[in-house]
Amino acid sequence: MLFRGLITAMAALTMGSAAAQCLDNRVDNPSFEEIDPADSSLPRGWGIFNTALLRTATDGITPFFARTGNNSIEFPSGADFSGVTTDVLNQSTLEFNNPEYEYLGGDVTVSGWYLIPADQPLDGADSGIKLEFRRANSSIYTSFEDLSISGDTGGQWVEYSFTVTDSDILAVGDFPPDPVAVTVLPLRFGSVSSTGTIFWDDLCLVQATPAPDCPCDVNGDGNCSDSDFFAWVTAFVASPRTPEQEAACDVNGDGNCNDSDFFAWVTEFSGPGCD
Repeated sequence: MLFRGLITAMAALTMGSAAAQCLDNRVDNPSFEEIDPADSSLPRGWGIFNTALLRTATDGITPFFARTGNNSIEFPSGADFSGVTTDVLNQSTLEFNNPEYEYLGGDVTVSGWYLIPADQPLDGADSGIKLEFRRANSSIYTSFEDLSISGDTGGQWVEYSFTVTDSDILAVGDFPPDPVAVTVLPLRFGSVSSTGTIFWDDLCLVQATPAPDCPCDVNGDGNCSDSDFFAWVTAFVASPRTPEQEAACDVNGDGNCNDSDFFAWVTEFSGPGCD
């Protein structure tokens, strides 16, 4: 554990690598460094809309910016919408390149870095990222977008982050089957006459692990208090027990409701609790 902790700390301090700054990244080819073997104008695993360009250090186009490595994505003016997407079919696996998603398995955060040249500010256009949560058949379950980027960054890279919570997903309603993947779609949106350019690099998508259950919170109010003891006793002495009472009584999670759950409750109650 100590060795693993040291490795993690070292990775967090390594600023020259995008991978080091985004542990457990679910985005494939997040810095656009790998080129599609069938189309050199595309980064592998990504599709492009309208005026979006794969930029490389050797393409001869100026200005060129890349935060890490030699490649980035540029969204110039000339279209009402431009973007790149992970929703492309991998011909080798016959699966889409969208990152995996566990339904209600924790909040999803997409992040990345963007740069807007000082002499090419976004005017009449905004930029950000759209997340499209997709079912196994590739249909869209729901989507969320954040278009909060405008103006310019003075030619400096700026970090971006956007989170979709489990609560956001639940608020949409239940439209089964549940999503199993999420499309990452950085975009520039405005009008054909809007001006300005934005570069994107080093994208990352992670799904947070929910906080562990609080075994001593028998009554489910989010706290561990005396009232949970009485709730446990009520569940323990109930005969017959409802499924909810069985689950509430089984503090140690062994599938049974017995005296050992009482001692497990006391141990949990004496510990850090639910805070």
